[in-house]
Amino acid sequence: KISGKPVSFLVNTHWHDDHVIGNATWRKAYPGVRFIGHASLREYLPQTGASNRKNMIEGAPQFAGQMQAQMDKGKNLRDEPISDEERVSYTSDISLVKHYMAVVPGTETVLPDIDVDEGLTLIRGSRRIEIRHLGSGHTKADLVVWLPNERIAATGDLVVWPIPLVGSDQSHVRDWPGTLDALLALSPAIFVPGHGPAMRNADYVKQERDLFASIDTQVAAAVARGDTLEAARKSVDLSTFREQFAGTSKVRQFAFGMYVTGPAVESAFRDATAKP
Repeated sequence: KISGKPVSFLVNTHWHDDHVIGNATWRKAYPGVRFIGHASLREYLPQTGASNRKNMIEGAPQFAGQMQAQMDKGKNLRDEPISDEERVSYTSDISLVKHYMAVVPGTETVLPDIDVDEGLTLIRGSRRIEIRHLGSGHTKADLVVWLPNERIAATGDLVVWPIPLVGSDQSHVRDWPGTLDALLALSPAIFVPGHGPAMRNADYVKQERDLFASIDTQVAAAVARGDTLEAARKSVDLSTFREQFAGTSKVRQFAFGMYVTGPAVESAFRDATAKP
């Protein structure tokens, strides 16, 4: 729809299904396309990725069914009266699960043809395309596509709007602020996030950076006191950031709790207590 030109390269910004499952379709459309990904994708996708996909296939329909059952009762997942915003969100999620189940189980995993460790530069005519690994954050496989002449950065899920996506077992909250600082140091005019609209200033990226820096600082203090993970969870105060990111939206507040409060503290705690 965008261009009639052949697609020569496709970059997988990290290893999650919503960023790699389309590879097989792209290869059918453009048989000569070459896939670029972080070097760790080659090991992750057939092993941990396949296991996580199996868990998603088994668990997602059950979760969608739970949302539908709550909607039928006029309730949200907290068993409170459901708002119009929540009903729209649940309906969208249920639709996404149906699409996932229709597409993913029968789709072949296509591994990258070109591995990136620190970085790779493509020259296409007058355009310079830099594929950079600025550091870990959402995963250890995060890649940023940087067009220096146009000052456009495609960030993958290092940047996600309106609520950051954190995985307790895969994200690295301790590294995330530094990685975002490296991204900001490029001075992009436009950020293209992994989810959400294009951003024409750095305000949201800085807000996300500050969130993770605060979590890291608070968790480090808890670890220094000898706190357990559960004690650290209780001591970390993210109320100001919850207000900034979620406001009065019940959907965003729920998402902040699910994708930030719980997993981000656990991620920071895991890395802070890891043995060298």
